[in-house]
Amino acid sequence: MSPAVAGWLLAFTRTMGKLAPCRCAFLLVLVLFALPSAQGVEKVKVELYSEALCPYCAQFIVNYLNPFFNNGLIDIVELRIIPYGNARILDDKLVCQHGPDECELNIIQTCAIRLWPKVTDWFPFIYCLETLNRSTAAKNWKSCVHPAHLDLDPLIECSASPLGAKLEMEFAAETDRLQPPHKYVPWVLVNGEPLLDNYEDVAAYVCKAYQGNKPAVCSRLENETLKTKPSKVCAQENNLLVASY
Repeated sequence: MSPAVAGWLLAFTRTMGKLAPCRCAFLLVLVLFALPSAQGVEKVKVELYSEALCPYCAQFIVNYLNPFFNNGLIDIVELRIIPYGNARILDDKLVCQHGPDECELNIIQTCAIRLWPKVTDWFPFIYCLETLNRSTAAKNWKSCVHPAHLDLDPLIECSASPLGAKLEMEFAAETDRLQPPHKYVPWVLVNGEPLLDNYEDVAAYVCKAYQGNKPAVCSRLENETLKTKPSKVCAQENNLLVASY
């Protein structure tokens, strides 16, 4: 139960004690009908199918998802990131669009998500990774562990073991089951519906989809014009001429 609901119930209980029994009973019936609807508002599901070293995935995470944690949208969102993207499984080996470094970083992100399931734990780590220089990110990823308050040893153990590869294969299977299939990354879904190249408007789509009391930022977003220029993407390639991981 949220603090707001708990406080409301406390005030209601005090009021009930001051009323006649018949009026108490009437108000209690109203509460029993009202509370389920107030507490039963579902969060908006936002899913990002991404890949490390794609500059447009990095920009989306840094410039469009990170503000959720400051403007209140994270309170109405169930956020998932699936780090696999345009990679493929060829001859039982993982092949990535940006080479072995991407494969390694995808697995590291996957391990962080599985080891620390709370979004407020793993997101700061992934955010930090996406701010690193792409040419050295695979060497410097450990610098993001301490700022995100995670433990290095479990991440190393997971990413360097068969467990990390197994978890990444699970994300690979999930990505391959997408309907419609993804064509590029970032591939963003809101309540299961792909935003296609309008993904930069994700906050506005979240506000529109949420059925409860909306954060203040939604009032501003409702008055803004949605972007008409397609957002940039890392498109799938027919031939991945890179070494396998």
